[in-house]
Amino acid sequence: MSGVKIIATVGPACDSPGVIEAMARAGISSLRINTAHIEAGYIGKICEIARGVNRKLGMHISVMVDLKGPELRTGDFPGGTMKFSEGELYRLGGNGGDSVAINSPDVLETLSEGDSIVMGDGAVRFEVEAGERESVLVKALNSGTLRDRSRVNVPGKLLSLGTLTERDRTFVAEAASEGADFFALSFVQQKEDVFRLNELLLETGSSAEIVSKIETQNGLNGIRSISSVSDWVMVARGDLGVEIPLHEVAMAQKEIIREAHRFGVPTVVATQMLESMISTASPTRAEVSDVTNAILDNADAVMLSGETAIGKHPVESVRYMREICDYVESSGEHLPEPSEFLGNRIAFSIARASRDMAEEIHAGAILAFTKSGSTARMLSAVRPGHRIYAAVTDAGLARRLSLLKGVDPVIIPGELSESRTLNEAMDFLNSSGIFRLGQRIVVTSGSPYFLFGGTNDIRVITSGSFLGRGYPAGPSLKGRVTMNTPGDGDIVLLTSLKDVKAVSGFSGIILQGRVNAGTADALRDSGKTVLFSARFIQLPGEGDEIYIDAETGVVLGSGKPGDQNRSSRTD
Repeated sequence: MSGVKIIATVGPACDSPGVIEAMARAGISSLRINTAHIEAGYIGKICEIARGVNRKLGMHISVMVDLKGPELRTGDFPGGTMKFSEGELYRLGGNGGDSVAINSPDVLETLSEGDSIVMGDGAVRFEVEAGERESVLVKALNSGTLRDRSRVNVPGKLLSLGTLTERDRTFVAEAASEGADFFALSFVQQKEDVFRLNELLLETGSSAEIVSKIETQNGLNGIRSISSVSDWVMVARGDLGVEIPLHEVAMAQKEIIREAHRFGVPTVVATQMLESMISTASPTRAEVSDVTNAILDNADAVMLSGETAIGKHPVESVRYMREICDYVESSGEHLPEPSEFLGNRIAFSIARASRDMAEEIHAGAILAFTKSGSTARMLSAVRPGHRIYAAVTDAGLARRLSLLKGVDPVIIPGELSESRTLNEAMDFLNSSGIFRLGQRIVVTSGSPYFLFGGTNDIRVITSGSFLGRGYPAGPSLKGRVTMNTPGDGDIVLLTSLKDVKAVSGFSGIILQGRVNAGTADALRDSGKTVLFSARFIQLPGEGDEIYIDAETGVVLGSGKPGDQNRSSRTD
């Protein structure tokens, strides 16, 4: 799977098991539920479908519950609409034909002369002329028409609307009981908003992570402090494009991602990414460029909204998004680590060292044994060019980690969490077929493993079961072993050798006994892989696949569950 992950919003177009399974196969990592459009019981339905798809496909699709939050809106207009004329004065609050009622009159006290007010997602803009206790006089800056209960934004003002509504609290309770993995918090203006949701999650016993949606001028202004207390940050460009001028949104996106990244906090870019696919079978060139730009901005995930929730082509939208992500990442464009890191310096240093080591030795993967997920999060933040496998014992943690850029969770048996050594866990992973025989892996973990948490250990492991060791010559080699000359195999294992011609047909030769100097010299000059004076704790069987590590002289076998004397070689 590609490094950048995809979130798909569920809705009438895709909330069936068949379509969700098809989207999972196409490349999604998470399902988003927009609580603005659902009723009680819907979260449970989607969580159950996700569990079924995960069981069937062996995946870790997570569920994100997006809380609507409190909104400032107009009241009802006579006839359902109201026309506004540029330059005319109107009264916000109060009574009369030129008055506009709002659902939270208390905010009027915070307004001052010169403040900007935006209604109907930018349809009509106003400027405050004068304020009173119960009403505010405003001047229309453009002409337009509003419908009943239109959105009201006051850019740059910290409005006392609260953080969660009673409806939000009801959905939090339902989602917590169903094991939802993420809560997206709307209209985050300051870090205290995140604290309030966190307190509610503690009360419900939920382990879900908080995604702070940056969609107001205040949220943008406070992005550094908000990032410092958030699990994730979302660039919610819809409302953000109402609060700030549209031409500033793209640069704000870069700033939000950059600031969050300084804390190792992953980011999501959302809103209108492939909007045209709500009705058409392919995106526009501008939309493809937009997704590309989000990836190059260093986002961890990109989100589909109406494209999958109500669109005609939900699965195709995911496929297009996956194609774009895969192509951009295959271009070789380097995505940097944080230019300035403000979080745990020890964890950051170890993650960066793991990345550098993996690059230096051309490792096949990076493996993180993690109890809380912090090791995998930090590895993802330093943007290695290698796949990151996160070994965990908890399915919920696996789902949360599956949304991180470049991370693939692997669930290992719970009893391995009590192990004080690495061997047992590596035995399990080797036997599961995740790593190829002979593959170099950089392993990061706490020490002792799992018991206390905290990343403080790095080592390099060659995948496979340790069989023996000798003195190497020639390149590393993987192949089938035989004990016969001639024999059906790539590597011949002998106790002694008198005639070099007898092994000319093999790519590798393992000698358990000693040979004379002339024979040894001839073997070294042959260009073949040779292992001299090999000693084994377990002899491979006829036809077994083995790997000879030319740098260490180690012989590794593929191993199977139940094999005895199996262990991974630590270099």
